[in-house]
Amino acid sequence: MTHKTSSPHHFLSSLAGNWRGTSKLWLEPDTLTDDAPIVGTIQIVLDGRFALFLYQSSIEGEAQHGMCTFGYNTSLEQFETSWVDSFHTTTGIMFCTGAEIENGFSVTGSYPDPTGGPDWGWRTEVELTGPEQLIITAYNITPEGNEAKAAEMILSRT
Repeated sequence: MTHKTSSPHHFLSSLAGNWRGTSKLWLEPDTLTDDAPIVGTIQIVLDGRFALFLYQSSIEGEAQHGMCTFGYNTSLEQFETSWVDSFHTTTGIMFCTGAEIENGFSVTGSYPDPTGGPDWGWRTEVELTGPEQLIITAYNITPEGNEAKAAEMILSRT
């Protein structure tokens, strides 16, 4: 595991830098909707407590922007994230919590069904697969508990 020998905050600091790659989107399970270039930067803020990821890409040719805050809550011993963007979350903030996985962490949150049904889950894995490659993969979770890949960013340091 990447940060078993060091602190989770040391892991977060290893994410700092400029990133470029591809962003993929699935609106239906196993049906790729879009594949677009993505650029972003991760800054370490508040004396190393948080990593702030600002990015821009597009979906079907329309510009999209997003922001994630990654942190590790030492009181609760869990990773925590907040996510806002111009496509998925619109005017909401998604808060997720979770634990370490190999090479990173996995967090889960939920969002309201726009048609008024039960909330859906959203699980995000953040993995530093090498010093120069970051993969962020998100999965939709139906109210019944079925997961399907929804978004994936494969990023390389620039």
